[in-house]
Amino acid sequence: MSKFTYLESPMTIRGKVYRNRLIAAPTLFAHSVFFLPEIAENVYRMVENRAKGGFAAVSTGELPVNNEEGTTLFMERAIDMDDYDGEDLKKVKEYADRIRKHGALAYLEFSHEGAVAETKAPYVPWGPDAYVREDGVQVYALNLGMMEKICNDYRRISKFAKACGFDGVLVHGGHGFNIQQFISPWTNHRTDEFGGSMENRARFPKMILEAVREGIGEDMILELRMSAEDGVDGGMEIRDMVEFCREIDGMADIIHVSNGLKWAGNQTQTFSDFFDVHGVNVEFAAKVKAAVTKSKVAVIGGINDPAFADQVIRDGKADFIELGRQGFADPEFPNKAFSGREDYIRKCVRCFSCYPGFCEHKTDVPLWEKGLSKEEVDRIYSPASMGRCAINPDSGFGWYEDRHPYPEGSRKVLVVGGGVGGLQAAVTASKRGHRVTLLEKTGELGGTINFTDQDEDKVDLRNFKNLLIREARESCPDIRMETPCSREILDEIKPDAVIIAVGAHPVKPPIKGIDRAMNALEAYHSMDRIGKRVVLAGGGLVGCEVGLHLAEHGHDVTVVEMQGMMAFETFGYYRNALLDEMDKRGLKQMLHTKVLEFTAEGVVVERDGRAELVPADTCIYSMGMKADQASVQEILKMAGDIKTYVVGDCDRAGKVGDAVHGGYEAAIDIV
Repeated sequence: MSKFTYLESPMTIRGKVYRNRLIAAPTLFAHSVFFLPEIAENVYRMVENRAKGGFAAVSTGELPVNNEEGTTLFMERAIDMDDYDGEDLKKVKEYADRIRKHGALAYLEFSHEGAVAETKAPYVPWGPDAYVREDGVQVYALNLGMMEKICNDYRRISKFAKACGFDGVLVHGGHGFNIQQFISPWTNHRTDEFGGSMENRARFPKMILEAVREGIGEDMILELRMSAEDGVDGGMEIRDMVEFCREIDGMADIIHVSNGLKWAGNQTQTFSDFFDVHGVNVEFAAKVKAAVTKSKVAVIGGINDPAFADQVIRDGKADFIELGRQGFADPEFPNKAFSGREDYIRKCVRCFSCYPGFCEHKTDVPLWEKGLSKEEVDRIYSPASMGRCAINPDSGFGWYEDRHPYPEGSRKVLVVGGGVGGLQAAVTASKRGHRVTLLEKTGELGGTINFTDQDEDKVDLRNFKNLLIREARESCPDIRMETPCSREILDEIKPDAVIIAVGAHPVKPPIKGIDRAMNALEAYHSMDRIGKRVVLAGGGLVGCEVGLHLAEHGHDVTVVEMQGMMAFETFGYYRNALLDEMDKRGLKQMLHTKVLEFTAEGVVVERDGRAELVPADTCIYSMGMKADQASVQEILKMAGDIKTYVVGDCDRAGKVGDAVHGGYEAAIDIV
C-alpha cells in the first residue's frame, strides 16, 4: 500500500471490485466514434489509457437514450440498440473491452437532456413544464405516456450496455438534464403528482432509475450523476439535492456529485476554473453522504492532488473521487500516486485547453464575430483539437505519437532555451534515447512563466513549471546555464539537430513617456515599488492577469484597452473566468481608449475624441510579446545545414500549451 491508504483501498459493490477509489469521469461524447471516425481510435485510447493508468473504473462519454426528443449534440443518427450482433454494438463494446482488459471497471454513460435537448424536426423537446425557450423552441410538458416512453428508452439502452459487456452504467441526470429538471423548483412548476413536494418531484426520476435497474439487472452497478445545485437564482440548492438523495437512497449504487448547468458550465461551476478552490463540490458531497445510508457517494470538481483526494476519503466526505480533465493532464495519476511517484503527476491547471467551452460572460461574442477566420475557428473547435491538454503533449484526438517513426539511433540534440518549450523538448528527446545538451542564457530555467512564482492564481501552472524543470534536470545531465548559443558550442557538440526555443520579449511601443512606466511582467518582482493607484495600459491576457494580481494585493487598478473588449485573444470558459474575476476584484475598465502619454501624474488617454488624464501612482504597460526573431536568425545562420526546429514563443508568441506541444513534436521528429 502507498501512503494514500484511504484512496488506494479497494471496495466491492454488487460483486464488482474497485481496486481503489479513483474513477475516471467522462470527458467526451461516446458517440463521437459514430460521427467522427477519423478520431475514433484516439477516443478509444483515451479511455484505455486511463484504465492502464490505474483508475478503478473508467466511464465513456454520454450516449443519448434516444435520437428523438432526447438527442445529444452532434448525434446525426440513431444507434441500433436492438441488434446485439451489429456494427453499432461492436463500436460501443470496444470501449468496454479496452477498459476491462487493464483491470478497470467499465461504465457506459447515457443521458436525456429533457427540455434543453438539441432536437431536430419532427421531434420536439419534452420537459417538466410547457414553455417557449429563449431560442424560440416550444417545449412540451411530459404526460404519463411520454414518461413511460422515456423510461422504456432508458431500459433499452441499459440492456444494450449489458450486452456490450460493461460493468456498470453512469446515468447522467445532472448539469440541467431531465432528472435535475424535475428536482429543481426553477424548472418544475407542476401541480400534479410530479410536482410540489420532493416526494412528487422525485417520482419520475425514480421511474427512470427503476427502468435502468430492470435493464442492467442486479449484477451491474448503477451510478447516478447529479448536480448539487443549479447555480442560478431560484434554482435547486444543496438542500433540495440532499432531500432528493434521501428519496433515492439505495436505488443508485453510487451518487456522483457534480454541479451546475451544461449551458453555463463555467459560471455554475460545472467546470471549475483556476480561480476556484480545488474540490469545489466536496462539501456538497459531504452533505449528501451524511444523508444517505445505502448509496455510496462520489465527488468531482477540480481535484488534482492525491493527498487532498486521500483526505476527502479519510474524512468520510465521499467514498470515491472522480477525475475529469485531470485524465487528460495525466492518465497515469493513480499509478504514480500509488507507486511513490506522486511528485511526477502532471496536475491539471484548469486552463480549458481540452474543452474550450463557449461564450458566457456578458461581454463575450462568438469567435467569428471577433474577426477570426473560419479556419481559425475550425482549428480551435476541431475534433483534432478537442482533448488537447496544454501540459500533456501526448494528448489531443488528432495526435498519435506511434505514427512517427522511432529513432534509428541516439542523436546529439542541442536545445537552445530553457523555457517550457525547450524543457519539454529536452525531456522528450532524452527519453527517446538522444544525447541532449540544453543551453539557457540566464541563470534560471522556466522562461516567461517564472512569474508564476509570485502569482497566487497560478499555483498549478507553477507546479507544472517546477515539475518540468525537475524532469529536465533528471533526464538531461548536460544543462548549461548562463550560456548563449555560439559557434564554439556548435563546433564542440556537433549536434545532429538543433531545437531553437529562445522565447519572446515584451513589446515596448514608442509611446511618449513610456520609460516612466513598468512592463507588466516586471511588476511581479517590483511589488514594493508599486503605488496604490495603478493604471495598466493594455487589456490583453497578460495585462488582465497582472491587474488581477495587483488588485488581490490591495491596489486600485484601472485597465486601459483600445479594443472593445478585454482579453480579446482569449475565448470560452477561460475568458469567462478571467472577466468574472476582474468584476469580483473591482478592476476598472476603460475600453475603446487609446494611451497617448505616460506622465508623472498618470496616463493621458484619448476617449470619445477627447484627451483626459487618468491619475496614477504607478503606470504599467502590457502591449504584447514579440518573438525573438533576431536570435532565431542568428542561430539558424550558425547552424547552417544542421537540421533545425523553431518552437514556442520564438516561433510565434503564444500560450504555454503551444510551447509544450511544439517542443515535444520537434523532439518526436528527430529520428
